[in-house]
Amino acid sequence: MPREPRQFWVADLNAKGELHAQQSYTYDDLERVPGAADLIAQFSGAVWRNPEEFELQLSWTDPSTGSGHGPSAGSGHSGLKLRWRASAPTAGIATLRSGADLVSLSLLCTGVNAAADQITLQAFQRHLLSELHDTGFEPGFDLMDLAHRPLVATINFRTPPDLREQMVTALADRCFAASYFRYHQLA
Repeated sequence: MPREPRQFWVADLNAKGELHAQQSYTYDDLERVPGAADLIAQFSGAVWRNPEEFELQLSWTDPSTGSGHGPSAGSGHSGLKLRWRASAPTAGIATLRSGADLVSLSLLCTGVNAAADQITLQAFQRHLLSELHDTGFEPGFDLMDLAHRPLVATINFRTPPDLREQMVTALADRCFAASYFRYHQLA
């Protein structure tokens, strides 16, 4: 009897910490999105090599043309880099950059260790409080109310100017989460 696909949750927040959307995904459904399988493969390889930390220059195949982008296609670099750092064996923080610009920050919480999940989320919440103090902007606290696990909570800061990088940016957190949660046998 085939096993029921396991889901993970994606929460999208703005830079003030306000929740914009929350959706469940399955690894299998995500693999069907054009370009996602390539990203999942890159992220899975990096996580299996070093689950504690890594930096990865992203490359991808344009689903509409089949042509490659990034280092494997001979262009030198894609402009997008994902950096991963575990805050615990089952939680951590991924940042996505386009050149020197921070595009997004993603907090991954497996649900395996509730204390590690809470510490990871609280660290960013404290950062928000500090950054928005005396700015006239009130920080949101939606991050601390996210109960579903496994969870990737992504805070988007800017959109890259390149259309291909925009597509990859839209998929990167979900694909990395699928890889990371599969590594922990949760997706």
